[in-house]
Amino acid sequence: MRIPILFEIKNKTVIAVGGGAIAVKKIKPLFEAGADITLIAPELHPDLQVLYENGEIKWQERMVQEGERFDSSILLLMTEKAELNQSLYENKQPNQLVYIVNNAEKSDFHFPAVLKKGQLTIALSTNGASPIYAKRLKKQLEEHLPRDVEEDLAFLDQARKRILAYPLTAKQKKELLQQITLEEFLREENRQQLFETMLETIQST
Repeated sequence: MRIPILFEIKNKTVIAVGGGAIAVKKIKPLFEAGADITLIAPELHPDLQVLYENGEIKWQERMVQEGERFDSSILLLMTEKAELNQSLYENKQPNQLVYIVNNAEKSDFHFPAVLKKGQLTIALSTNGASPIYAKRLKKQLEEHLPRDVEEDLAFLDQARKRILAYPLTAKQKKELLQQITLEEFLREENRQQLFETMLETIQST
């Protein structure tokens, strides 16, 4: 059984076998999240070549042999040869998270369709049943998101940090956190000023 989870991947080691168009799609979010990526492939897609030439990823320019074993936190098997992917999978390290491009069932994780608006992240997965359907759902969800979601979350982030740093009781903090998320409060034009007043008032009681 799979569960959705947000995983901190910054500085985690990633070895990706294969350097084609599929690798571009899978490598991009890992690169943007700060992973330490090494690609192993005889050739690289132009987009990956740019990352390599900029020193943002590493590249071993070679063919991979069946039965090789790689030392990394995450292993992406993305060659066009199912037999080679299977051989590398069977020789994986203990506790190594492995993604196999041609075998969703054996993969330890999937790459969901991701909708990101500022600090909001929504991941959609069909567990490999239909990535195309997941992308369609993503588009539908994006069309129905509140237009102010990015600004609201930016405000709530700084407000929450202020509240937690204030010398208030746990009950007072909880009440404030609930009040500032109310729709009528968020839609106030002078919500920052109202928030400052709320902090001063509750601290003086």
